[in-house]
Amino acid sequence: MKRHSYTVLLEQKGNGGYQAVCPALPGCRSHGDTKKEAIQNIKLSISYRLETLIAEGKPIPRDNDLAMSL
Repeated sequence: MKRHSYTVLLEQKGNGGYQAVCPALPGCRSHGDTKKEAIQNIKLSISYRLETLIAEGKPIPRDNDLAMSL
C-alpha cells in the first residue's frame, strides 16, 4: 500500500484519557487512556479507513494540513 501522511489532532479529555482525530478523513477518530494508546489506535483507524476507501474504489483524501491550537 502507498504511504500516506495525515495530520492528527490529539486532545486530553477531562476524564484523563485522550481523543485523536484525523480531520482529513471525516469520522476517523479514536481514543486511549494514554497518549501512546490514542496514537496507536488512530493509526489503526486511519489504516482501516484507507483500506475501505481503496476497496470501494473511492479517492484517497489528501491531508489538508490543518494545524490549530484551541
